[in-house]
Amino acid sequence: YRTKEIHSLIKKIQKKQKENASYSYNDLRDKLGVRIICPFLSDLDIVDTCLRDKFVIRKEEKKKDGIDFNRLDYQSNHYDVSVKSNIINFDTNFIFEIQVRTMNQHAWANSAHILYYKQDIVLPDEMKHRIYRLLSLYELADEEFLKVNDFLKARKDDFVYTLLRRLEGKIYRFAESDFDRELSVENLSKILTFFSDEEINNLDQHIDTFIEEKHAKILHIFNDNRNRFAEIPMLTQPEIFVIWWGIENFPFSITDNWNNFFEESEIETIQTLWC
Repeated sequence: YRTKEIHSLIKKIQKKQKENASYSYNDLRDKLGVRIICPFLSDLDIVDTCLRDKFVIRKEEKKKDGIDFNRLDYQSNHYDVSVKSNIINFDTNFIFEIQVRTMNQHAWANSAHILYYKQDIVLPDEMKHRIYRLLSLYELADEEFLKVNDFLKARKDDFVYTLLRRLEGKIYRFAESDFDRELSVENLSKILTFFSDEEINNLDQHIDTFIEEKHAKILHIFNDNRNRFAEIPMLTQPEIFVIWWGIENFPFSITDNWNNFFEESEIETIQTLWC
């Protein structure tokens, strides 16, 4: 996110006043700007639903919808929004901008801003063609990544992957930190061997409910130990929820097997936090 700097506000108002003399500070809708960058195309619809639930959409522009079939161009979803009064006590007349894009769309936008987009320089057709070729690769990459992701999510035998996808948003919510995905896959592959097939089935069915029911307790643990993340790295990994679920429901499955892969002191610290 960013707040527009004073000099940028002045320059934009001056520019707009050349087109409309009555344009003023109150007409600016990007004094505050928020950008949400998603891994996959399908995430754009998820974010769209969330924004409609939490904000009043004053204006929306989905760049892709306005592009002719035979053109390639900048893509991003833009929303002018205000906060719903029942969500937070805030000025409901304050309108700001939210941009939503995929990582590939973001990469294109960053490059295009420098090379071509919103530039007054007239490029020769050969250079424009090179830019369009690059853009087509970004679009193809988005579509191919989406296909691979959908394939992986549909694989019933890859429980580690599907479980991690369910838990990653929860670690962002509580830890407010990114995590090491390679480490998570390694840790979850080991931790899941602690449980019987019946216990894993129980985990699959109840882990989300467990986290919601223990929301206050989990939030308290994270808030009290934010300065200990370096000391307790597992607190910034999604598998911490599986460990706590195990301690709560099948404690001996955790404690009897932990030392096969991890340090004993680590589980003692995690148990102390939970209990």
